[in-house]
Amino acid sequence: MSVWKRSTIWQWISALLLFFMLREWLLPLQELTDTGVLWPFLVIVAGVLVIDVAIPHRWATLPLKVLGLLWLLHATLFDAPLFATDWLAELYRHIVHDLPLAFRQDWGAMSILSRNALFDTMLLVLITMLTYLVLEQRQGLWFVFLTELYLAVLDTFLPYDASAGIVRTLIFGFLLLSVSHLMRMTSMATVTEKRSRILFGSLLASLLVIMISVGIGYAAPKKDASWPDPIAFLLGSGMEGSPAVMKKVGYDNNDERLGGPFQQDNTLVFTATTNERSYWRGDSKDVYTGVGWEKGEREYEAILDPQNYEWKNELFRGLETKKVEATLQFNGPQQFATVFYPGQLNKISNYAPPNATVVYDKQNQQLEVRAGKINLIRATGENGRKEYGPNTLLLKLNQYKLDAEVPIVSEKAVITAGTDYPDEIRERYLQLPANLPPRVKELAQSVTKNAKTPYEKVRAIENYLRTGGKYKYETKDVPVAAEGQDFVDHFLFESMRGYCDHFSTSMAVMLRSLDIPTRWVKGFAPGQRVGSDEQNRDIMEVRNKDAHSWVEVYFPGYGWIPFEATSTFVSPVRFNYDLRTSQPQLPIPVPDLENQTSPDRGDGRFDRLEEGDAIPQKRFSIPWQVNVALFIVAAGAGFLAWRRRKEIQIWWLRRQIDLDKSNKYTDRFNLLLRVMERVYTRRQSGETLREYASRITIPADKRQDLRYLTEMYERTVYGYKELEQKARSVAEQLIERLLRQLKP
Repeated sequence: MSVWKRSTIWQWISALLLFFMLREWLLPLQELTDTGVLWPFLVIVAGVLVIDVAIPHRWATLPLKVLGLLWLLHATLFDAPLFATDWLAELYRHIVHDLPLAFRQDWGAMSILSRNALFDTMLLVLITMLTYLVLEQRQGLWFVFLTELYLAVLDTFLPYDASAGIVRTLIFGFLLLSVSHLMRMTSMATVTEKRSRILFGSLLASLLVIMISVGIGYAAPKKDASWPDPIAFLLGSGMEGSPAVMKKVGYDNNDERLGGPFQQDNTLVFTATTNERSYWRGDSKDVYTGVGWEKGEREYEAILDPQNYEWKNELFRGLETKKVEATLQFNGPQQFATVFYPGQLNKISNYAPPNATVVYDKQNQQLEVRAGKINLIRATGENGRKEYGPNTLLLKLNQYKLDAEVPIVSEKAVITAGTDYPDEIRERYLQLPANLPPRVKELAQSVTKNAKTPYEKVRAIENYLRTGGKYKYETKDVPVAAEGQDFVDHFLFESMRGYCDHFSTSMAVMLRSLDIPTRWVKGFAPGQRVGSDEQNRDIMEVRNKDAHSWVEVYFPGYGWIPFEATSTFVSPVRFNYDLRTSQPQLPIPVPDLENQTSPDRGDGRFDRLEEGDAIPQKRFSIPWQVNVALFIVAAGAGFLAWRRRKEIQIWWLRRQIDLDKSNKYTDRFNLLLRVMERVYTRRQSGETLREYASRITIPADKRQDLRYLTEMYERTVYGYKELEQKARSVAEQLIERLLRQLKP
């Protein structure tokens, strides 16, 4: 048989529909996990589908899939040449080192290499099984049902809107079932033209039925739910504390008392056009009261002409940055007197209404917009100059343009920043209430017991809250601390569920208990991309549900760096993981690191992937027992396969016959003949089929069946005639009977 399968267009259509359904399984990863991009996973799905549809031999697809997986890992994680062995050795070392961690389900301690390799391998195996069951065995109904159930669970229990995915899955799934069923119904047709015409007509009818049903369901009026949401009741049985009044999510200046459940609000706040996705910073607060956040003493600066004013190094300095241009349009019902900006603001322009002035909070880097300026004092001096100040009335801008910059944080720089904090930073950003329970600090010390520098402690607490698995993101079933109980203590040790305010406040308080200056920041998450403009800049829609809070940590010499503690959000701040790069990547003076040597790592792209992923080669060697065990297992499997090669060949040929029932009779007879040759003896050179059937030693009933099948084969090949339906049915029964009786 040929190495390549003569696949029909309908098989490719089925594979495409299955790809769209599998894509729905992967899309939630970007919103619910730390996954940054999906294209490597989509490449795996598409590659497996193409290989399985195009190649008929399963044994031949395995090496292609393995090679493709290695290529993908190299393309996404390594800079070394593809045909070099260094990156393969490094990948092998990471996997062997992290396998015990995987068995212990300690995912956070595994390197990014191991996690990607194991996840990609698992995905490859799962997609291979699905292609066999759905495309070859045509058992797609259960997969359609499972996909709908998966999306419904995510939509119900997690902060993911799966309504569009459910509709798409319904369309793709029913089309897949229609194609599969119609292919099975028309597989016995003898005239190709008739088969294609039947298939096209039936598929068109199925498509019309599906589109009409979905269209009516989408357009029809929908009544609001008459029952209360049962999920909070089911999850909240036995919850401690009393439930608070249900609020709507959104940006609010009052943070004096945090916590309590809220409802998701999809109201549009603003539309942003930007060249860089980033958090939209609104304000920060520095005084933790035990139940919420307030602002301490503030220093204001009046900016009467914001159009010509520039900000410099207000948040951070000494770091590589990327320039950001963003235009915000507030078209929704909600508008704010606060300016939201990405990263560090440099300039604001093109604002409307044009009579705006700004009051700038220099400690918290907040811009509050006022309605023009007022005359403060009429001077009596020689010049008679008037002095002006900002109006006391707040003004909500409809639009404005921002010039800003986001940092590319050098890990080498911040890890060596030290603890020489200015006095004003210590006094302001290490504040904690006197009645903070001691176990909060004890927990922070326990989590950071292996960390030496402030940066390592920040990362340890961030990972503990985000990926430790102990704390659950929840918005509705959120218990409220009892009167007099500390908000952070209640979240860390009792409720263990909450949303961004709980995670960010807990991280800030834990870091302050370790004498690391931290403050609480609020604003909006990047939002959802809805398109791009003519300059290929992203158009983002930011809604009330995107309101968010995070933390900023102070590093001497570099300023305030954002960190993300909430498990369901991914910080857009870029980190340059350059700890092991021998040459400095940023124009930053780093003492005592210039002369250190380290392995050549290309341009350092691998090091930027994730902190703590690199395993020092000097301190790690693969145990010889592991290599010996792997060799013994591989040798034993190879020897067993060689000893039972005949049984394996026969099993494979029988399987091919079972899978190729829709193929021509001549192909199925050739497969049967190959099975006979494996069980009995091979045909000799120049021996005809009838001579071979007469020569081999088999029972008379089997010989009679084989002769009949041989005559049918000769009639088809030499008579150029397709078997009639009745004759083909008899031949199929004889093939099945012979296969059941053949034993090696």
